Amino acid sequence: MSPVGAAQVIDWVARSDELTARRAELSAVELDELGLAAWFLGREADCERAWDAAHLAYLDEGETDAAIRCAFWLGFTLGDRGEAVRAGAWMSRLFELCDTSVPSARSAAIAGLCRAIGAYASGQLEASVDLGERAVQLARTARDADVEVLATMTLGRSLVQHGRMREGFECMDLVMLAISSGRVSDRAAGPAYCAVIASCLDRWDVERARVWTRDLSDWCDAQSGLETFRGECSVHRAGVLQLLGEWDEATATLTAVCERERRAETLEHAYYALGELCRLIGRRADAETAYRRASELGLEVQPGLALLRRDEGRTPAARAGIARALNASPSPGVRAQLLAAQVELEVDGGDWELAARAGSELREMADALGTAYLDAQADRAEARLLIGADESEQALPLLRRSWAVWRRLEAPYEAAVTRVLMGRANRAFGDEEAAQLEFDAARTVLAGLGAVADLDRLERVAAGGERSAASAGLTRRELEVLRLVASGRSNRQIAGDLFLSERTVARHVSNILGKLGLGSRTAATAFAFEHGLTTAS
Repeated sequence: MSPVGAAQVIDWVARSDELTARRAELSAVELDELGLAAWFLGREADCERAWDAAHLAYLDEGETDAAIRCAFWLGFTLGDRGEAVRAGAWMSRLFELCDTSVPSARSAAIAGLCRAIGAYASGQLEASVDLGERAVQLARTARDADVEVLATMTLGRSLVQHGRMREGFECMDLVMLAISSGRVSDRAAGPAYCAVIASCLDRWDVERARVWTRDLSDWCDAQSGLETFRGECSVHRAGVLQLLGEWDEATATLTAVCERERRAETLEHAYYALGELCRLIGRRADAETAYRRASELGLEVQPGLALLRRDEGRTPAARAGIARALNASPSPGVRAQLLAAQVELEVDGGDWELAARAGSELREMADALGTAYLDAQADRAEARLLIGADESEQALPLLRRSWAVWRRLEAPYEAAVTRVLMGRANRAFGDEEAAQLEFDAARTVLAGLGAVADLDRLERVAAGGERSAASAGLTRRELEVLRLVASGRSNRQIAGDLFLSERTVARHVSNILGKLGLGSRTAATAFAFEHGLTTAS
């Protein structure tokens, strides 16, 4: 057993070479260890042969519990590789041994774990929760820390999928504490780490993911020659580095994974993450290549590709890509990002109702999942909608709350994007000085990150590039108010027509007069007729 916090480094290459040299005389225990070494080194065929031989040797020695454990790990690893038929055969062998031998507490715990995993894999969530709880109790009775941590992991994932977030993540915290305490073998620690972190990231629980990814990196560093988990660990780590603004290091990490990784599932996520970083720093051709490679491997490459199309000025293609991806009912983590992108793409010049529905769904998702990241995303999306509807006064508190979360999460890019919106809201509110201060703060961060496309958009916004000559510098809501003023409506009538408060309408009228340099509603009416602003374009 190798505690995560220990300085001991296990050299799996040396251990594998030493055992292989004595292959003909190895005991069942040594064959088992040879299989483990091959597993850590990514030598799948060698791993399977060694564990198969260990399984038979254990049976010859009358060690049924150990033979059952070998059968479990063979089925578990084959299933993880997507070889469902062969994995199922080993699981059937496991249950056959359990049925034909005198059951021990340890064997019963392993069988219980297999039933829980099977129910989870087949989508039987209620059954997987019940079986997971049963497996945890059986493992505790057997005093088997490895089975207990894998059963707790399975229970936690089942609870999360079932919508019982708090209970699910409490289970996952218990898994991580068990590993960090040194009670769990390296054989169980690897898959548990990766499964828990993947569940955290799928629901944007970045605070947990950041802590556990750091521990996973330390654990991987203690396994000399490690191949299994190394690529997946690096992709998780790169995601955290991107959030923290360490884009150069994240890019180098992902590039290395793309060059050496063999597992398609890990490789597709590495290419997509690399595409995201290339898009952010303006390397559009490299981003396109990375997205295409991820897509070839089978991964959904939205919303990244849509945002790349947006940066290229191909907004219709971007909007269509997001709508198509959402229609495929992706996982919660991906869906949240798609919804946020849809709000951004549709709110300015797109389908307003579609943007509003996306914002509403994102808010519901954030409320259900309860993570700080999604709360901040939902606040920012709602603020985008309010700015688009010229309700900037209501948008500012949401943006400040969102920005506070990004600052706490140490996410400089997300914080800077939010400050650009704060600038827009301040400008719409009539405070140009405050707007420019927000733009300046965002510019400093984005320039430091090298966020080329975002800097370009910021400069257009800061210079007033969003205002068109046809609108005389007025926002969409101000144009609506001006048209109604020109039609002779009072503030009370306008408020009723637009479902606004009279106070808000009065502020819009004041802003209109100020922007146009006019002194009265009569002058504003004359201006509207003179410049063709009395009808919607």
